[in-house]
Amino acid sequence: MIDVRHLIGGAWEVGPPAFDVLACDDGSVLARSPEADAAVVDRAVAAARAALPAWKARRAGDRAAVLLELADRLEAQTEPIARLVSREMGKPIRLVRVRELQGAVDKLRYFAGAARMLHGDVTGASPAHLLDLTIPEPVGVAALIIPWNDPVDLTVRKLGAALAAGCTVVVKSSEETPASTAAFFELCDDLPGLDPGVVNLVHGRGTPTGEALVTHPGVDKVSFTGSTETGRKIMASVAGRLAKVSLECGGKAPSLVFGDYDRAKAIDALAYGAFLYTGQSCTAATRIIVQREVYDEFAEAFVTRARSLPVGNPLDEASLVGPLVSARQAAKVRGFLDGIAADGGTVLTGGTVDGLYVQPTVVAGLAPDATAARDEIFGPVVLLFGADGEDDAVRIANGVRYGLGASVWTSDVSRAVRVARRLEFGDVWVNTHYVRQVETPFGGWKESGVGRELGLAGVQEYLAERRVCIDTSPTFHLADWFEER
Repeated sequence: MIDVRHLIGGAWEVGPPAFDVLACDDGSVLARSPEADAAVVDRAVAAARAALPAWKARRAGDRAAVLLELADRLEAQTEPIARLVSREMGKPIRLVRVRELQGAVDKLRYFAGAARMLHGDVTGASPAHLLDLTIPEPVGVAALIIPWNDPVDLTVRKLGAALAAGCTVVVKSSEETPASTAAFFELCDDLPGLDPGVVNLVHGRGTPTGEALVTHPGVDKVSFTGSTETGRKIMASVAGRLAKVSLECGGKAPSLVFGDYDRAKAIDALAYGAFLYTGQSCTAATRIIVQREVYDEFAEAFVTRARSLPVGNPLDEASLVGPLVSARQAAKVRGFLDGIAADGGTVLTGGTVDGLYVQPTVVAGLAPDATAARDEIFGPVVLLFGADGEDDAVRIANGVRYGLGASVWTSDVSRAVRVARRLEFGDVWVNTHYVRQVETPFGGWKESGVGRELGLAGVQEYLAERRVCIDTSPTFHLADWFEER
């Protein structure tokens, strides 16, 4: 059993246990976590504030060296951290290794390079005697709020960008996965070049911990990944002091399948994109919209593939679909499943809940505006819709409040481009799904959030521009201007 600790100003602190975290594989108590109140959060923000001047003054190469060493340490500890994430979150271990931890290592190395690529501009249109400079500066102390579905990788997305930009941080872990996030932060112990207070970690639920952090006047930037409802509250909380904010919120990803789709590739990719992480992803392929002429053949093939996916213990190397993260999440998914028949839907396969396990589920017959088609389920439930042509498919796809990810399946390159441009989503994949690279930005439209992560755009979220104007003329040119007129 793990006693989770806060990290404040370079020191690990054990607080009174506030809640238990149960292992997804056997239901045992995996960890006990403290909960940071407003006083603990205040000390963490103060530590980050005190460390800010020295950290932002560091050479970019020095900040890069810290991130590279952290990447090496994470790579060396992949196996024990992978086992912990798998038990705490329920993600099959082979997916944790490859999809989450190897990805996180790669992101740290990318952000190390990005730290050395920050640059400003000189305005070439100025008069000869004026030197007009734009200089990027770190925005200050950043509060990073981490979800439970990628407790290490999503920490790295935010932390790597913030440290590369020169910010100091206070991270709040998810109450579902505090041990996994804390295990990553233990890699920061005695890390050369990382001063105490540059990174701080607190644990707790949205109230009191999250609320105390996002409303703290010493926080200059808030980055949050989670539900749209919580994102709205955070935006309202920071509005009073005009703090910078980026939000990656919910999704209801559509996949538009046209008659000329690649059968084998689409079934493989969409089964993976739908049921990866047991559907606990904002860009899971939860709505598959199929051209009417090929609907029956697609549905039959997709149901067959869903039934073949190995469901089991997350530590089993054979498992591709594991348990849900918690009993609370299982109850939420069960609630959606219970309403499908009343809304006119038919379960083609799956639909059963056994503890934390939900069989991959495929549903047909729902209207595009039914509850399960409109709201984020965050479980292994896929809805199939028939579409009468391109316009109908796009209408169904865009008919939700979310706009995070979508995919288009067609052999017609003109249609692929045309449909991709019509979709109201931040990420649009063509003939693939769920492919993400650290070099390219990720984020949503509509109620899926604001701002971007990954790529240089993700680093920009932690920067503010300073303009410096240098007048080299021996006289004040505005005075000359008035005299001439």
